This record gives sequence, C-alpha cells and structure tokens, in this order.
Amino acid sequence: MNFNVNGIFNPQNRFWSFIEKIVNLCVLSFLWLLFSLPIVTAGAATTAMFQYTLKLARDEEGYVWQTFWKGFKQNFVQATVLWILMAAAGAFLVLDLYCCQFLPFPGTVKWAARVVLVSLLFVYLLTSLYVFPLAAFFRVTLKKAVVHSFIMAVGNLYVSVTILVIYGIFAVITYFLPEFFMVWFTIASYASSHLFGSVFRKYMENDIKTEL
Repeated sequence: MNFNVNGIFNPQNRFWSFIEKIVNLCVLSFLWLLFSLPIVTAGAATTAMFQYTLKLARDEEGYVWQTFWKGFKQNFVQATVLWILMAAAGAFLVLDLYCCQFLPFPGTVKWAARVVLVSLLFVYLLTSLYVFPLAAFFRVTLKKAVVHSFIMAVGNLYVSVTILVIYGIFAVITYFLPEFFMVWFTIASYASSHLFGSVFRKYMENDIKTEL
C-alpha cells in the first residue's frame, strides 16, 4: 500500500476541504447572528446567509464576507419587508389558534376551526422555508417571492417535509447545546441548500431570472 504523506497536507484533499467548509459555516453563523441582532434585519441577514450556502452547496462559495455582505445589501429592502410580512402572518395565525378556545361556539365548530388553522399554519411554515432562499437565488418581485415559495413548497412536498425534518433535527440539537444555536441553524441551512438548489433548478427554465 502506497502512503503519500504530502497528500495529507494537500489543501485540495477532501479532509481539508471539509474543514474549510466547517470553518466558513462557523464564520457565516456569527455574521448571521451579528446582522440579525436588530431583529428587523433578520430577514436580510437570513437571505444573505442563503446567498452563501446555496453557492457552497454548488462548490461556488467564494469568500464568506464578500458574498454575505453583497447579499445583505442587494436584498435588504425586499428581505426586510418579507420578514415583517411573514412574521406578522405567523403571529396572526398563532393568535387565531390561541383564541379558538374562547369562541362561544359548540365544540365541533371549535375543532373544525382548529383543524383549518393548523392546516394553514403548516402551509405557512412550508412556504416560509422557501421565501428567503428563493429571494437569495432568484431576482423576483415581493409578490412573486411569496407566490413562488408557496408553489414550490406545495409542489415539492416531499422535499419540503425533508427540509422541515432537517431543521427539526437541528432544533433538537440546539435544545441540548443552545450556546451554539447560530452554528446549528447555519449548518441546517447549508444541508437544506442542497435540496433548495435542486428544486430551484427545476424552475430556472421558466420566466424567473437567477441571481447566482
């Protein structure tokens, strides 16, 4: 068996490429946290994060800071509005679900209302998974970002559920190791970016212009 010592220290081998990706994701996680701290900028920071992870999934990542900062500036207005709209919609649905228990109606009506609201929350959750990655990948209007996110989420349901499971797994990890929550979120987003990319490429031949 031939053993090449130089191969171990070759920066192009798989081990060092893996280490480089982990380091870049850690740097990316801190950038995401830092730029999300004002809360209102969380949407722009998340879009910028996906701008990098989608490229990383295609081995076209470039430099972390340059890619992140470019994505943050380019998508700031649209991503911020999307963030506010999605947060408001989610809060509205959760509040409605909570208020169901106080409705002066028979139990059957309350149960039916809960089923409808839970179904809407599930669709909302799946749609929200796609909004920021889609805004990072495509140049679309605000309306199309929401509409296409819904279409892709529902039209690729098995992929959407898989992505949801990925985030669920890392949510469990975060529960036990909350100190590194931003790292787990970024790693989950990178893992999901492979699936997002496969879905997005199916729509690239349509009238949506790509950003990457």
